[in-house]
Amino acid sequence: MPIRLRAFLYALFALLVGGLAYLLGVGSFLGQRAEASVLDASAFEADPAGPLRLVSTTNVLIALAVIGIIALWVHGILRTVSILAVSSLAILASQVLKERWLDRPQLLEFDAANTFPSGHMTVYAVLVGALVWALPASVRWLVMLLSTALLCVVSWQLLEYGWHRPSDLLGALALSLLAFAVAAWIGPRKSRRGQGRLGVTGATTNRIVSIVLTIGGVLLVLGALVLAAIAASSHSDALMLNSGEIALFGASALTVRTLAKLCP
Repeated sequence: MPIRLRAFLYALFALLVGGLAYLLGVGSFLGQRAEASVLDASAFEADPAGPLRLVSTTNVLIALAVIGIIALWVHGILRTVSILAVSSLAILASQVLKERWLDRPQLLEFDAANTFPSGHMTVYAVLVGALVWALPASVRWLVMLLSTALLCVVSWQLLEYGWHRPSDLLGALALSLLAFAVAAWIGPRKSRRGQGRLGVTGATTNRIVSIVLTIGGVLLVLGALVLAAIAASSHSDALMLNSGEIALFGASALTVRTLAKLCP
């Protein structure tokens, strides 16, 4: 399938996932009640260790600058501009959507501010996409594995420490995927280097890791849906939290796999 057509289809898919996450998780009574039980089971931590502590404007700018230098060295100016532009716009869009455009209907008794989409999750998903696009294809399999692990840790922290609801994280992943899909759809196709040294072994390894992430991600999401049904029937907040975490593990794996597939 041509990359532009694939990117267009992935952009539509990301819009669908993000829209459904908002409508079902934020805009419906059942979704709000399920996510309220996730928050009830979480143990709020105002200053957690790990990746969440690293998110700041300064650190994000430094990370983008480093990724930009890597992209410039590996792929040239066109890919670099594309990466930095789409990353910046996606991070900005997450804040505008959350603060200005999207509202959270008060369908439950308590008042809750809108947190959709998650800014922290958007930052990490965008940086992962930027890194996948910046580094040479020969090391993409390793970047995919490490990036999936990173997003899993971030999603676990955001849910376990009560910073966000599952729909917030799913919306952030969808937004990041949408941004890179649009970039792949309308952006430059050529790269100065990056692809030429891949070889048969590297291509095979990338393909194997992509398949593993796809199968693993789908199985985790399906398992999470089953666990959510059990949690709802047994009225278990703890199981509902676990189902949200498992679902985001699967969604993280699928997002990383798709960002790599979109790489020009």
